[in-house]
Amino acid sequence: MGTLVDTAELSGARAVSDASSHAIYRSLKDRIVGGGFPPGTRLPTERALAERFNAARNTVRKTMNRLVSEGLVIRHVGRGSFVADAVAGDNATGGTQEHYRLSELLEARLLFEPRLAELAVERATEAELIGLTSHLEALSSAQSWVDFKEAKYALHLAIARASKNRFLEHVFEQIVASRRKAGWARPGGHLVPLPMLRDAAVRDNAAIIDALQSRNGDVARTLICEYLQRTLMSISGD
Repeated sequence: MGTLVDTAELSGARAVSDASSHAIYRSLKDRIVGGGFPPGTRLPTERALAERFNAARNTVRKTMNRLVSEGLVIRHVGRGSFVADAVAGDNATGGTQEHYRLSELLEARLLFEPRLAELAVERATEAELIGLTSHLEALSSAQSWVDFKEAKYALHLAIARASKNRFLEHVFEQIVASRRKAGWARPGGHLVPLPMLRDAAVRDNAAIIDALQSRNGDVARTLICEYLQRTLMSISGD
């Protein structure tokens, strides 16, 4: 009996580690490729990443090794990890991407994103669904407007990737790139404090994640639809 319990605990720990590694990898890679971390930028330390994603240091190190092997990150002993200069030529957004209004992007998201939830429920691995919690933790700990926006979009991009539909994933990546290109601009005259917006976003997205992790596609679809509709009506800067 003890062996079975130990095996189950080991399997669960491995799933959590894999989910954390995936969340860290996607968060860093999205910001590097999307221009959020320009070439030459010094990346957060392993300790900082471990604290942000509530992950073990060896999990962070494994993730950084993956980014190094892909040529996205270079390490300088005693100085830290930096975005590789070559990434600039691989930036998927390019310098000519058209700027779209926030309302246009939200309308586009409403057309397909709720359905992504159903695909994610059908196709996502347990590790991918568990990994969504790491994105929620990053959202809840965001202290700046840019970190807040990056965390929100990273979460919904993770849902898009969990759908295993590469075309829809690419569409969502372009939406993220458009918002990032605009500098995550906050609509003028918006006086609601960031902590209030952050708390509301955490609450709404926690409900979405609960539905996805329970593999309840109908509820997840409805919650995402309502979330996007509220955002579109308020144009609060999703």
